[in-house]
Formats: sequence, structure tokens, C-alpha cells
Amino acid sequence: MLVKHKINIWFRITYGIIFGTFLNFLIDLIFRLIYTQYDLFQPLAKYTAAIFITYALFESLLWINPRILKKIAWERNPILRFIGQIIIDSVVSVVIVNGLRLIIALFFGLNDYIRLQDELIIIAFIVAVIITYTTLELILFLLNKWRYSLAQIEKFKKENAEFKFESLRSQLNPHFLFNSLNTLSSLVYEEPKKAELFIRELSDVYRYILDNRDNELVTLDKEIAFANAYIKLLKVRFEKNLKVDVIKVPEIGNNKIAPMTIQLLIENAIKHNVVSAKYPLTIEIEMNQDFVIVRNNIKPKSVREYSSQLGLINIKSRYEFLTHRPVEVNNTSTEFTVKIPLI
Repeated sequence: MLVKHKINIWFRITYGIIFGTFLNFLIDLIFRLIYTQYDLFQPLAKYTAAIFITYALFESLLWINPRILKKIAWERNPILRFIGQIIIDSVVSVVIVNGLRLIIALFFGLNDYIRLQDELIIIAFIVAVIITYTTLELILFLLNKWRYSLAQIEKFKKENAEFKFESLRSQLNPHFLFNSLNTLSSLVYEEPKKAELFIRELSDVYRYILDNRDNELVTLDKEIAFANAYIKLLKVRFEKNLKVDVIKVPEIGNNKIAPMTIQLLIENAIKHNVVSAKYPLTIEIEMNQDFVIVRNNIKPKSVREYSSQLGLINIKSRYEFLTHRPVEVNNTSTEFTVKIPLI
């Protein structure tokens, strides 16, 4: 629902003096242009009468418009409301202004307009004022509606971004568990002892995931500790065929990162590259005050696995929600690098 425009109390008190004086001077100027002998500066009594008529007219319109035009609301049909208000307000204004002018003329003798031409000029002037007044009201309505629409758009954008973020976050746990179970299934038959060790390490790793599944951000120290635990899992399977170096500056500060970001990048490197004694995979995780940089050498698998690109897409999408700084990806013939901004 649109918020109704409220008139400031001080404006309500002073507008009659300001507009009454201005409108009376304006119509005197019109008569001065038509009649050269017309005195531009009229007596104070005429301005006082004009101020009184202005108050009476606009207060009447402020009372009439919400009631008479209630069925033709701005929200329902702005064009019909605009035309209808001009017609009704013009008729009401002409009756009120001329009626009060007649009463003032009878009691105070201030009426100098006798000819029909002069009366038609005043009526045209009244209609012009009403058109201006109604146009300003229409502009206020459209401006208010525009601001309301912008607020709604921002609200929907935020809700949509939050929904997408929740969807992305909900994909992490089953995605990680699926890949871990695949690894475990291969170890159970080939190397049962490694499988047992893998299960213990997996328990610790998954506890971190469960503890941070509802967090948008975690401290970099926690994420690195989790990444190291995950690397231990990988070492169980790949042994010396996988080398991971973590390079951390002494003072990293209180910077934060989206949970499981580094793990997803390590997982992505393993998924797309050969990890063997002949072609070992080297992953380097470098940190500074502003970024975490994860890079790995490239040796594509001869038979490529199906990839939904979930890991990298997930990271990019989450960071679009968390910060205006983009995730930078650089892919060369020998090295794949992802630069993650710290928050």
C-alpha cells in the first residue's frame, strides 16, 4: 500500500498567506498587462481578502477530494482521477471563489471587476491554478509510487539473493558427502585400514560442516584448520601423489571467508586433474591481508568426468551475495588459479 502524502503543520498554517499573496499579485499582474491603467499594487484589504479566499478554497478542496473522489483513487486509475479532479475542483473552486468575492463585495465593497471579460479571466485563472495543483498532486503520487516500487524491487532482490544463497549453501553438505562416500567406497575394498582412518577423519571434517552450515562467513583461521583436516583425508587416499602447500602471512587479521571455499577449490583441482606418481598434483594455498589464492598445476584426465561446475559456480554466486569484490579465475595451459577476496 502506498504511503499517503502528509502536509507539514507549519506549511498548513502559512500556505494561505504565501499563496494568497502570490496569487493575488499574479492576477493583478495579468490585469496590468491587459489594462495599462490598472494599478499593479492593490490595497492591503484586497490581499487580506485573497488570503482568506485561498484558505477557504484549499481547505475545502483538502476536505472534498478524499471524499468525493474516493471511488476514483489515484492507485486505481490515475488518468481518470486526474481528469475527474480537475473538473470537480474547477467547478467547486469557481463557486467558492466567486461566492466569497460576492459576499466580500457586498459587505466591504472590494469588488472592482464588473465586466464579463474580467470575470472570465478570473475563472480561467482559477482553472489554471486547479490544473497546476492537480498536476502537482499527480507528480507527488507518481513519485511516491516510484519510490515504493524501488523499495519493493530492492526487497525482492534481497529476498531472491537470500533464497539463492540458502539454496547454494544447502547444496554443499550433500555434495561434499557424496564425493567423500565415493572415495570411501573405493578404499573399503582396496585398503581397509586406510578406510578406517578415513572414516575417523571424515567424522571430524563433517562436524565442522554441521557447525558452520548456517554461517555466511567464518574466520580464515577456522577455514584453514578445516582445509588442513580435509587435506589429511586426501592424503589417506593419494599419499605422496598429492602435495598441498599452505602459505600464510604472520598477521592475517580478523578477515573472514565463506565456509568450505578452500575445500571446494581443492576438490575441484582433484576432480579435473590426474593425481598419480608420474603426474603428482601440487596445490598451493597462499594468503595475504586481502585475498586467498589457490593455484594448482594442470594435467587434465584423459577421460574427463562429468562436471556440473557446481564448486566454482557455487563460490562465485555466494561471493556475489557477500561482497562487491569478484572472485577472479585465471586458467592458463599450465596453471589454474582462483583468487578469493577476504571479507
